[in-house]
Amino acid sequence: MVTELLNEYEWSVLEHQRYSPDLAPCVYGLFLKMKEHLHGHRFKSEEDMNFAMKEAIRRLDKDSYVSAFDSW
Repeated sequence: MVTELLNEYEWSVLEHQRYSPDLAPCVYGLFLKMKEHLHGHRFKSEEDMNFAMKEAIRRLDKDSYVSAFDSW
């Protein structure tokens, strides 16, 4: 699906190193908050995991986003 969207909108993919600390330091605080919500859960499928990730993101409050970018 992602590849189809990239082709449809003629977007290019930028190459970068995986797990690079240079990617987006401001987001690390958000990942920690998401991990709190997901800690200890096992998922039966990738779809279940994606749904749980989206729910974790929805549960983050505005202050979480602001503090993540302020700390950067």
